[in-house]
Amino acid sequence: MRPHFWNGKRVPYVTAWTIEACPQPKIIRRVGWAGEGIGYEDEEPVIDRRHEALWVRSGIAPGRGKPDFRRMNTHRQKRAVRYSLCQVCGESVIGAEAGERTLHLLGAAVPIAEGEPTAAPPVHPLCAVEAIENCPALGHGWAAALVQFSPLWGVAGVMHDPMTLEPLPHPGRRPGELQHVHVADKEIRWTLASFTVMSLQGVTAVSHDQLHEMAQHAEYARRLRADVLSPDVTSPPS
Repeated sequence: MRPHFWNGKRVPYVTAWTIEACPQPKIIRRVGWAGEGIGYEDEEPVIDRRHEALWVRSGIAPGRGKPDFRRMNTHRQKRAVRYSLCQVCGESVIGAEAGERTLHLLGAAVPIAEGEPTAAPPVHPLCAVEAIENCPALGHGWAAALVQFSPLWGVAGVMHDPMTLEPLPHPGRRPGELQHVHVADKEIRWTLASFTVMSLQGVTAVSHDQLHEMAQHAEYARRLRADVLSPDVTSPPS
C-alpha cells in the first residue's frame, strides 16, 4: 500500500483528506423493516446503511488535497476495523509480532479498560511509536494494550430527534460531537454514524518500555525478512 506524506511525515491510513469531504443529503424520516429512523431521499441501502444506522457520505481519495489529522475517513476506518488493518500503515496486523492478539493505542490519561468501546483501529508496534512521536493529541497522554478479540459494539455518530430530525445535544459534549451508540439500542436508527465501534476484550496493558521493546523486535524481524528477500550479493558465501 503506497504511503502518503505531508511535511515529511507519513499520513496515517485512516486520516481524512480535504478532497474527500462531500455535501451531505437532507435527512428525512424513513420506515424500514426494523421500524422508523432517519434516512436519505436517495438512499442506497448497501452504501448508506449498516448495523441499522444511517452513515455519513464521504469520498475516497487518499493523497488528494490536504490531510485533516483531526478526522478519520469513514470508509477506511470501517475497513480497518473489519479487516484488522493498522490505522497508520493500512496493512494487516493479524499474525504480527503480538501473535494472536492485536495492539491498540488510544489517546487517554488512564489505562484501557476491559470491554472499553473504541473507534480506533489496531496498530503495529512500530506504527504506534511513530504515531506517538508525530501526533500532537497523543502528546497529552496515551494508553496501549494487547487485546485478545474485539467484537462489534456499535457506532460513533450523532443522534437525531425523532420528532424534529435535528441533531440532539448530549450532556458533556459539544454540538455535533460523536457519541457511542450500541447496536442493540433503538436509538441507532436515529443515529447518523461516522465510525464503527468495537469492544476491546481480553485487555493486557502495555507500558511505555514494553511498547518500545515490541517495536524493536518488530524492526529486527523486518530487517531479517528484508535480508532474506534481498540478500547482499557482494557478501562472500559462508
